[in-house]
Amino acid sequence: MRRKFWKSKRGIVGIEAAIVMIAFVVIAAAFAFMVVNMGLLSTQRSQEAIQGGLKEASCPLLIDGSILLKSVNANDIRYVIIPLKVLGTKYVPMWKNETIVSMKVGAHTAFANMYAGLNHDIDPSGKDFDTIINNVTNIKNETFTELVISSNTTTFTLEYAPVASIEALYVNNTLVMQQNEENSTKMSNIGLDDITVDYTTGEITLCFSNLETGTVNATVTYECHNLAVLIVENDDADDSLSFYEKGYLIIVLSESNSLSARDNVVIEIRPEKSAPLTVQFTVPEAIPADSYVTLE
Repeated sequence: MRRKFWKSKRGIVGIEAAIVMIAFVVIAAAFAFMVVNMGLLSTQRSQEAIQGGLKEASCPLLIDGSILLKSVNANDIRYVIIPLKVLGTKYVPMWKNETIVSMKVGAHTAFANMYAGLNHDIDPSGKDFDTIINNVTNIKNETFTELVISSNTTTFTLEYAPVASIEALYVNNTLVMQQNEENSTKMSNIGLDDITVDYTTGEITLCFSNLETGTVNATVTYECHNLAVLIVENDDADDSLSFYEKGYLIIVLSESNSLSARDNVVIEIRPEKSAPLTVQFTVPEAIPADSYVTLE
């Protein structure tokens, strides 16, 4: 009886050892899985970081053709046309709030951001650049309905900025501003005390004396200068430049900021989360009036 008892005790000890070993194996397997999983996650994040770095270090835009300069008077360049194409990606976001177009002219003129976004209303297919430029620089007209008045004021923002001049501003069909000049008599007739125009951002604020709350309508006719507009051939109406589209970045300058002969110009186009495309050139000498000059 004693011999059988010791054999059974050895059997119990063996089972316990097996259970402990299995537990260790399970724990080791779980730990190994965790280590492998963390390694894969770390590798994935490293790959994402590398891809993000490569994306930011390389520009997906390239110049697709020759840059054109358009003069108004002799040696008076008011328009710069840069043809653009996408390289190495399906599309490049080019919406207004995430894209920057800066410009530096010699040591006397610099614009931090001229970009006014894409203009989907202009189809460049089959049009000459004079027609395209006229459409880009035409007087703009916008209507704002049911602007909400709060604490006697209402504010709205024009689509294109900076603004060269307010040609006409109507509030509830009353002409209250023309050629940047307020009409105080007509303003008082509708209880409008003050008009504030931010020509840089295109923001207009109306202050009323007899309207603490309510709504008003406004129509603004205005002219824009010193801006860059992107128009797209084969436009699919989204705010990006796709690989099958061709873009034309048209820079419009005012008379006081026009380019002259021998000016050194640096234009930087920076899409969202990408390296900028830098365009550098020197304006040629002896440019006739109303002429196009090609830069190779």
